[in-house]
Amino acid sequence: MEPLLTTVQQVRATYGPTMTDDECAELCNEVAWRHRAAGWGINRKTAGTLGTLPNGVQIAHDILHYQPTNELVDCLQSAGAASTPTWNPVGPPQSPDRTWLAPYDPALFASAPPTTPAPSPDAVLDAIKHLHDRLDAMAHDVNVTAHEVLALRNAYRRGMILTINAKPFGTSTGTVKSPA
Repeated sequence: MEPLLTTVQQVRATYGPTMTDDECAELCNEVAWRHRAAGWGINRKTAGTLGTLPNGVQIAHDILHYQPTNELVDCLQSAGAASTPTWNPVGPPQSPDRTWLAPYDPALFASAPPTTPAPSPDAVLDAIKHLHDRLDAMAHDVNVTAHEVLALRNAYRRGMILTINAKPFGTSTGTVKSPA
């Protein structure tokens, strides 16, 4: 087990003095990835203190999961703060939702595009008002056929699909319709 603790220490050294829960999850994933051939993985966790990987998967932020024996090992003391490398076997999962997961290639996360912040509700309303105003202006433009205006108005009245991705809240998709 010593090589894994050494790997935890090496990966931990690449972060600052304190780590977020998500950074701790990334550390666990990277350690498990380096030792995946030996059966190491990460531990799914959906409630309580956890970390979220850049791909949205939620895992225990301080646990490595050894698949051959279904054993969990706490590898970070004070995870989400000082996050000091440690090696503390804690036995098998105590909950059926705490399952072994194969680790993800950390290189995939490094090349992930940055997330775009969700627009504010005011920005969305402004965009809708702008579209509504453009449709009204087009109705008076002799260069635009009545058919084109009618098609745009109908599409607007049916609604526009709007997806907002806000990391702390997840992704929300809905339809924005004409106020009239």
